[in-house]
Amino acid sequence: MIHIKTNSIRQKLLNWLLILLLPSLLLGTVSAYYLANYFANLAYDRTLFRVALALAEQVEIKSGAMVVDLPESTLNLIEYDPDDWIYYQIQDANHHIVIGDEGLSLPPVMPKARQSVYYETKFGNRALHMVAFNLPLADLHGKGNATILIGETTAKRDKMANEIIAVMLIPQILLILLIIFLVNLGIRRGLFSLEKLKNLISQRQAGDMQPLEEHDAPEELKPLMHAMNDLLAKEKVAIDKRRHFLANAAHQLKTPLAGLKIQAETALRENDLSHVQHALRQISVGSDNLGRLANQLLSLARAEPDSGQEQNFERVDLVSLIHDVSSEWVPKALAKNIDLGISCQLEQFNINGNAILLQELLNNLIDNAIRYNQAGSKITVSLTLLNEDAILSVQDNGAGIEQNEQEKVFERFYRVLGTKENGCGLGLAIVREIANQHHAVVELTYANTQRATGTIVKVIFKDTKNQSTTSQ
Repeated sequence: MIHIKTNSIRQKLLNWLLILLLPSLLLGTVSAYYLANYFANLAYDRTLFRVALALAEQVEIKSGAMVVDLPESTLNLIEYDPDDWIYYQIQDANHHIVIGDEGLSLPPVMPKARQSVYYETKFGNRALHMVAFNLPLADLHGKGNATILIGETTAKRDKMANEIIAVMLIPQILLILLIIFLVNLGIRRGLFSLEKLKNLISQRQAGDMQPLEEHDAPEELKPLMHAMNDLLAKEKVAIDKRRHFLANAAHQLKTPLAGLKIQAETALRENDLSHVQHALRQISVGSDNLGRLANQLLSLARAEPDSGQEQNFERVDLVSLIHDVSSEWVPKALAKNIDLGISCQLEQFNINGNAILLQELLNNLIDNAIRYNQAGSKITVSLTLLNEDAILSVQDNGAGIEQNEQEKVFERFYRVLGTKENGCGLGLAIVREIANQHHAVVELTYANTQRATGTIVKVIFKDTKNQSTTSQ
């Protein structure tokens, strides 16, 4: 297989055209060579045969013996040639040389009476092309057959063959050059559509996500333009989401900052120390909320696949992770009189993941469960196996989330109405982004489906059989 190393489509097409034309030129050259030699030999063979016939006319039988009387004009016709050496020989019925050059070879197979045969031989150091003619002497009242040999060197033949080859090949070469020129011109014209497409794209303003017009495009470019339009549509959706996210983030940041400013101004105006302390406590709470929002925004940015940060995946023990993370939330759960426990019968379960992102995922799940449940509630963090899937879940026995709200809570900055807790609606959005990074699925349902109470959030890690080790 021939590999053409070039990044130019036009050059590739021209190279392949040359590869296809070269065998045609080679075939034409071989054909021209054989045809030229054939016709050159045919022409000069006929001339040799006519000379042999001329010699045959000079053969006579006198007194029972064969004699040859060659006049001067016939000798001049035979022997004079400006380009080649000519040799002749006439033998009688007993193959005795009557006249001519000695040392000329007979053909491998003698021709029949009144027939001739052509063959190649050598005379000294010269290659000869010869004809042997079998002349029956019965027509001259003799007995047997005379043999007439005529040979010549091949200078004229070679010259004529070369001329024929040149006459045949020069038009072919010119035709191939013309074809290459016309094809090159056609390719340039055909690729003009690519140039137009390039100019159309380069003239666009930044942020222009309008689809490219496909109806006037060549058929070969339509799949490419369709794919580009699909990409533009996806990019438009991503940009719209990003703009919406930035608008919401700006709004979420603006509110606590405005609150901090108001409380600070209030503290500056108050003379009563208790009122000043109240304002400072509000500033502290607002600062905590603002810090939490900033941390969640950073976490969400890190969790997104196009964050530009390289996520290192390694073997992570989920059993150890849920124990370490859950233990950090025990003080906050106790402070709110919430029972936080772990349900896991596994001693170890490894998956391929990012430990920091998985910790962030579980932190958000537990934080949401503690934040939005009342005192006396029970929260359980569990890890179970189902076939080849690992299911990490956080379950509570609280009031639950209405079914029509269960999918919306994964949207960024969406918060269920009626909750008194401060939050920005990013926790479950972060959970879903991190799960997507690990090719996992997040499900949210009622913990008790019959009573429609409680909430259970499951993170299902698919097909962990080949990447994990377990022990009971």
